[in-house]
Amino acid sequence: RSPTADGEMVDDDLKTAACRRTAKIRQYVAAILVSLLGFCLGTSLGWVSPMQPLLTSPHPPVGTQPMSEGTIAWLGSINFIGSAIGTFFWGIAADRMGRKTAASLVAIPFIASWTLILAAQNTTWLIIARIVAGIGNSGATVNVPIFISEIAQDDLRGFFGSFLILFINIGVLFSYVIGTYLKYNWLAICCMTVPVIFVLTFIWLPETPMFYWKNGQTNKAEQSLLWYRGGDENETEKVLSKYKTISRNQYKKPSLKSLVATTGTTKALIIGIALMTSVQGSGIFPILNFAVSIFDMCGTSLTAYQSAIIMGTVQFIFTCFCSVLVDRLGRKVLLVGSLMTMTVSLLVLGSYLFFLANQSMNPILRGIPIVSLSLHVIAFAVGVGPVPFIIMAEIFPPEIRGLAMSQLQLITGILAFTTVKLFPIMKKFLKPQGCFWFYSFCCLVFSIFFSFYLPETKGKPQNVILKLLNKEDLTNYDTNEVTKNIKEKQSLPLVQKDNV
Repeated sequence: RSPTADGEMVDDDLKTAACRRTAKIRQYVAAILVSLLGFCLGTSLGWVSPMQPLLTSPHPPVGTQPMSEGTIAWLGSINFIGSAIGTFFWGIAADRMGRKTAASLVAIPFIASWTLILAAQNTTWLIIARIVAGIGNSGATVNVPIFISEIAQDDLRGFFGSFLILFINIGVLFSYVIGTYLKYNWLAICCMTVPVIFVLTFIWLPETPMFYWKNGQTNKAEQSLLWYRGGDENETEKVLSKYKTISRNQYKKPSLKSLVATTGTTKALIIGIALMTSVQGSGIFPILNFAVSIFDMCGTSLTAYQSAIIMGTVQFIFTCFCSVLVDRLGRKVLLVGSLMTMTVSLLVLGSYLFFLANQSMNPILRGIPIVSLSLHVIAFAVGVGPVPFIIMAEIFPPEIRGLAMSQLQLITGILAFTTVKLFPIMKKFLKPQGCFWFYSFCCLVFSIFFSFYLPETKGKPQNVILKLLNKEDLTNYDTNEVTKNIKEKQSLPLVQKDNV
């Protein structure tokens, strides 16, 4: 080769490396900005815990009489009804108005709910505010995974997909901490600033290329993809060639029948329902609500505020591990492994309550419930919490993705409301240990189901995932494609170093 040819190759490699660095930065920014909706969701979920002592005090910030525990229970669960209501809108909005527009609209119910909380004169105002917040919650869980899955490159899709639960946990922790040190009105004001910041920053991002593509806007799809790929024309062409293998039903509005129209969509729907049911079957929401009573039972000196902050911190820290591991170990490994861990931890917790709770014992053994509960929360944060949202955004075709996510969120809202409201009844008839054994059994069943029925989607292009679900021939697909791409990307900085 001539020196000129060598120089041109080095220049091309340097240009490609620069484009890929730019692409990662842009995708990071986009994933973080859209995940601010997860932060808003987290602040909404975490609001009840630090506000409960104030609302039940002799001089509450809302109304003139202290609220009963029953009223607080409604404030904690009624937002799931709002989530169910929101599912009838958000999926349609995402498929017809666009992923970016639908995500931007999610900020409206969050801002409205905090405004109602600030202006609340009685309990009715708070109930309405919580329902409105629930509508925003469903909008976040529907639109964030879709947006991220359609702008992220294959080797980073799982990493960015874990941002939703990560930001939800940050939001919960934010409410716990701020609610501990600031009063009622200031917590609402601090929480309301986040959706405002989201709108002012997110609106400058391009729409997802997949939305443009499925609606027949090829030029806009190419421009959007070129921006999210850092100006790399070769990478843009590769992704567009993959888009061409996906059907573009731009004039066909998705219906419920389209969710079971093919073998692949039917299997995806079954997996999606199982994923959402496993989240609720793990008992995470009732367990978090009753975490303080378990700490008290162990004879610790932790206050309600301290225990809430500890639980929020544990969830946040270990969700960070999921962000790192999901594209290394794979979705299936994390999901099944976390379910098995939760099975054991809940079994041990139930056994402790049945055999040892009222017995005199070594003080070290009194820490069993704390260890079991911590393992349960850690396992949820690493696997069962974030992984289902990553998988669901990967397994549905783009033309029905919004509809599918909204319907699954409807199921989630109904199940979440049911599990929280039924827990006191279950506790009465099954006793606490029976409840934990029931949740342990659910985790075991779902771990077995996913071991045999769930395909691994780590690093696979979405067109290949759809072919896997449809049981199509994959003989022409190079399973090492992603690995080779990663190695190629890692080698590019070496070219730059040699050139310098």
